[in-house]
Amino acid sequence: MRHKRVHALLLALILGLIFTLGMGGVAFAHGERAQEGFLRMRTVAWQDVQFSSSNVKQGERLVITGRVKVLESWPQTLEAPQLGYVNVTASGPHFVMKERTINGHPAPASFSLEKGGVYEFQMALEGRTPGYWHVHPTLYVLHTGGLVGPGQWTTVAAVPGGYQNKVTLLDGKTIDLDTYATPWVFWFSFAGLILGVWWMLWWTLKHRTVTNLAVTSQIPLNDPGEDIGLITKADHKTSTLIAVITVVLLAFGWFFMDWNWPTRIPQQVLRFTPPALAEPAQFAQVKGARATYDPRSDIVVIEAQVANTGSQPMQLVGFTTSNLSFEQAKQITGEPAVVKPGQTTPVKITIRDKVWPEDRLIPLDKPQMGIGGLLVFESGGKQNAVTTEAPVRPTTFR
Repeated sequence: MRHKRVHALLLALILGLIFTLGMGGVAFAHGERAQEGFLRMRTVAWQDVQFSSSNVKQGERLVITGRVKVLESWPQTLEAPQLGYVNVTASGPHFVMKERTINGHPAPASFSLEKGGVYEFQMALEGRTPGYWHVHPTLYVLHTGGLVGPGQWTTVAAVPGGYQNKVTLLDGKTIDLDTYATPWVFWFSFAGLILGVWWMLWWTLKHRTVTNLAVTSQIPLNDPGEDIGLITKADHKTSTLIAVITVVLLAFGWFFMDWNWPTRIPQQVLRFTPPALAEPAQFAQVKGARATYDPRSDIVVIEAQVANTGSQPMQLVGFTTSNLSFEQAKQITGEPAVVKPGQTTPVKITIRDKVWPEDRLIPLDKPQMGIGGLLVFESGGKQNAVTTEAPVRPTTFR
């Protein structure tokens, strides 16, 4: 009876797992709101992100452009940024990366990062899986993880014959990467799965190592427990058989690979330092910032000393934080509106938007309440984006 109950329990768990996986739907977000507000606002700021289209066919290109700045306010609790990688985040392999550049330089892999660095990117993707997909550019930073940029819903329409990802090899042969050697990969992996399942079921369905843990824990460490039937001769024979078959399978796979693909090169590591972008002369400075947040009206007020070191009047035109941008006169206002040349003036910046509570940017129940991002100023047709961070004092707790 006990064995039957164990078998029934294991069967129920396996069927439940299969049912859960089968009923899983498409994810409608990619966890950007799950990240802490201070992490999103003080690490990077995304600017001018553009998608070439919201509708593509299978095999057609979707081009994503923009720039991302690694902020000088990078949290001290994280390792300093040194290595990064720009990619896209979606709910599956619905797009295929074909080309990618960072600051005009081809970037097939990762590149060097630093605080204050500005990285202009362009990614050319091809639609792969028909459907309606949410896609984001994402900067992956070593020891930190993915920092998600602005997203867009994109429709990939099916075409006759489906998607084909063809490439030409050095020997002149053309293959489709989506289907190349699929039967070999599937059956070799399936053979390994069978061995693993065989091993798992052998040691879990009828052995006292699992069903009678109280007995198992009482015997010495190196005692197989043969005198009480814990491990039998049949167990030794079965384990040896599984191990031998595993070695034979691996040896067969190695010889098969060597026979069919005698010419191979190791996977290449391509890392580089992007060339610096040409930036306009610095004419804006921001110091002594502090902020308040009113959760009842969704208003953030930043007060700071703003200096105009240029020769023409300067005005605030926007604020960028994480993957969000606020535009002057729409969600953001500055008082005074204009800072004269050579003048340092206290400026009050008011930002009203429901995104503060909806995106959990300034949660009132967290130990770090602050705001960070880029204040964008314009003077003489040129713009400066100044990194700003400030502690936040809530005006009330709701």
